[in-house]
Amino acid sequence: MVHQTPFNYEFHKFLRQVVGVAPADRHLYVATESDFQKAGNITFPYRSYFYALGLMHEDRCRIRVGIQDFDVPKQALTVIGPGITRLWLENNWAVRNTTLFFTPDLFSAPFSSSFLLSYPFFGSGAQHVIVLSDEQYARANAFIALIQQYVAMPKIAAGLLFSFLEYLLGIYPDSANSVLPGMSNRLVRQFSQLLHTHFQEQKEVGFYADQLNVSARHLSELLKQETGKSAKQSIEDFVLFEARSLLKQTDLSIKEIVYWLGYDDPSYFTRLFRSKTGCTPMEYRA
Repeated sequence: MVHQTPFNYEFHKFLRQVVGVAPADRHLYVATESDFQKAGNITFPYRSYFYALGLMHEDRCRIRVGIQDFDVPKQALTVIGPGITRLWLENNWAVRNTTLFFTPDLFSAPFSSSFLLSYPFFGSGAQHVIVLSDEQYARANAFIALIQQYVAMPKIAAGLLFSFLEYLLGIYPDSANSVLPGMSNRLVRQFSQLLHTHFQEQKEVGFYADQLNVSARHLSELLKQETGKSAKQSIEDFVLFEARSLLKQTDLSIKEIVYWLGYDDPSYFTRLFRSKTGCTPMEYRA
């Protein structure tokens, strides 16, 4: 069976493979729909190793990040940090959008090397889609247009991007309550954050319920109400979401992936994967 070359979405490789450009020695790229149409859609869950801010100017699409599904309507901003797996459930790559891709290397002194990690919207379990008011959309659009003008001058672009992130931080708490109100439930977000951190070694509902100081039954009922899935289903689906990314994006063997995900029995994992996807891990990878 022929094995595909893995889709390693490090910053510059992502720009070459997905956006269709190769800006050497740059740590910021501003993409539009014309860029995305060059390389086509991504049809599997994928993890990238940089930051992304995408502003939707029209139409609507839908994205899954971890256990959460988000509508992305007109005037919405999608915000995703590095290492977070996502899947475009519904997407029209010709829809008008402006997306900033950047790495921490864009920021030199006086910025600290880790300040980006302090923004809550870049972390796991965040509200990754922020629906903006007309005024907020106009300001976000103005920030992005200004950043785009200074892409070739990284120190100025970094300062402008920092100002934009600070603006987003100021509006984030209010905006987070305006998209998928049920998903704004603090317990669901805390569960999502815990799952992202512990899924390799903890797959029992009881562990997460204990961490959240609720009963396993209450946690499962809440998740079912807010996401349509029980706690057990959410855990299994999240692990398989990560597995699908690893199968497409790494050269790890099936056995290595199974052990990395925290399973001891590859045959059990293969049965679970087939029951959820309709194919074996090897068939999915091909």
